[in-house]
Amino acid sequence: MLVIRTNRLLLRDFCPADLPAYAELRARPGSWRFSPEEDASSDRVEELFGLFLAWSRERPRLRYQLAVVLPSVGLIGSIGVRVTSVSERQGSFGCELDPRHWGRGYAREAARAVIGYGFWELGLHRVYAETLEENAAAIRLAERLGMRREGTLRENRRFGSRWWNTTVLSVLETEWADPPATT
Repeated sequence: MLVIRTNRLLLRDFCPADLPAYAELRARPGSWRFSPEEDASSDRVEELFGLFLAWSRERPRLRYQLAVVLPSVGLIGSIGVRVTSVSERQGSFGCELDPRHWGRGYAREAARAVIGYGFWELGLHRVYAETLEENAAAIRLAERLGMRREGTLRENRRFGSRWWNTTVLSVLETEWADPPATT
């Protein structure tokens, strides 16, 4: 089981007992504001959760979606880094955080640890994030992590009744200065 400790958080593989807390997180308004509404359905939550558990058992392991745990509260989010190309040493990054815990630096703290894990432990050269252009908070987070905007993909996502643009941001291993997280 992967465990990464930061100053305030514990990032760890999901376990079956986390399903109720994860379902509650996904059901909170605001959690899925920039996701298809069906991603908050109980069937989709169980499907995603099953993927996270399965990924933790893969060997070699290329996908990490970890529970973000605030010890005094419990599960407050999910964060991941996924190797998208072994030969090109590329990975994607994404996170979700309970809206009740926004604005306290938890997403940034967890992201620094997970992206650092991608560089230091997985040997990635480039980590990228793709987020909806309208998700200003996610773009700000990526930029605070040292990611640079690479461009906008026009109307490449469709959910609800509309098409959405996505912004791609990335950081290279040569730009990443953080020391490895404690594992």
